[in-house]
Amino acid sequence: MSKLKEKVSDFNEVGQLLGFVIKDGYKIKYLRVTVSDKEYWIKLPKELRNSLDRNIVPGSWLEISGEQKLCLKTGKLKLKACEVKLARAKSDSCQTSPCAGKDRPLSTPCQKSKASILVCQKSSCWKRGGRAICEALESGLRDRGLEEKVKIKTTGCLKKCKMGPNVVMMPDKARYSKIMPKQVPDLLEKHFLSTGK
Repeated sequence: MSKLKEKVSDFNEVGQLLGFVIKDGYKIKYLRVTVSDKEYWIKLPKELRNSLDRNIVPGSWLEISGEQKLCLKTGKLKLKACEVKLARAKSDSCQTSPCAGKDRPLSTPCQKSKASILVCQKSSCWKRGGRAICEALESGLRDRGLEEKVKIKTTGCLKKCKMGPNVVMMPDKARYSKIMPKQVPDLLEKHFLSTGK
């Protein structure tokens, strides 16, 4: 009697790109994607690496389909992409979700986008004050009672290394460079308080 060791099925998800996992200094091995506040590493096959859209950068919303393998013994989930493309703008209405497949490995990303702040953690931005920005953001969110509503997430390179530190306010996708800690209160007011988010 044979024992089933892993369950294989398809997946189709919409998530936000946090960054890339690079091998040998230039090969994109995995996409780090967040879906409903959970981070997943999705393997990118060789044939997709060369054809990846150059507009795909950390902070982008992606529609990813592929194959998932669940090891029944360990509970470990392995995801491998077959197709990666930029997702259409997310709307508040989730009636026509592109992620409504039967075999869903992840939780539904069609809840209203949670607010988050992406902060580049790469060495150039970090040396230019990224850590101080993270501390100022944490303090500012706590002072305004927003720490449960707005998440701070560190990301890979945002492609503006010489203008660091760099941050992206989500879901507005507003990018800011050369941020100073004293600017943080104004940014929090502008993006998370003035519109009642």
